[in-house]
Amino acid sequence: MRRFHFIFLVLSFFISCKGVPITAQTRQEKPIVTTTAFPKQIGFVNDFENIFTEEQKTQLTKLLTYYYENSFREITVVTLDSIPNTAAFGKYAIALSDHWNKSKNNNENALTIVMSKSMREIRISTTDKTRLSLTDDFCNKVINEYMIPEFKKDNYYDGLLFGLNEIIVKWR
Repeated sequence: MRRFHFIFLVLSFFISCKGVPITAQTRQEKPIVTTTAFPKQIGFVNDFENIFTEEQKTQLTKLLTYYYENSFREITVVTLDSIPNTAAFGKYAIALSDHWNKSKNNNENALTIVMSKSMREIRISTTDKTRLSLTDDFCNKVINEYMIPEFKKDNYYDGLLFGLNEIIVKWR
C-alpha cells in the first residue's frame, strides 16, 4: 500500500509540473555595440568631453602626428562624456577602436586611448599586432602608475602626456 502511495505521489508531481516552464536565471551581459553608436573620428585627438584646452589639443595633435610620421604607428586619443547605457565601457572602447582602425591603412600598428572624466573610466585598446609590443599588463601599468595619479589631481592633460611618454618610449 505504501508503495502505491509513493508511486501515486511521484506521478502526481510530474503531471502537475509538466506545464510549468523551467527557466534558469542567468547574468545577462550587455549587448555588443553597433557602429551607429560611435562618434565620427576627427583626428588623432577626439576630445568629445571637452577636457582639454585648445592649446592642449594642438600640442597633443602635434605630438601624435610627429610620432605617426616617424614611426608609422598610430595613437588616437578619445574622450567621451557618455556611452550608450547598453554598453560596458571596456567593450565599447574596444569596439570603437576596432571600428575606427578597420578602414585605415595603418598596417595594424595602432592603439586607442579611450577615457572619460565623468564616468571615471579609461581603456587603452591595442590592435593584435600592437599587443605584441605593448601587452595588456604594460598598458594597465601605464594607466595605474602614470595616468590615474594625475587624473586624481584633475591633471588630465599631464596624466595623458605621462602615459603617452611611456607608450612611445616602449613602442619604438
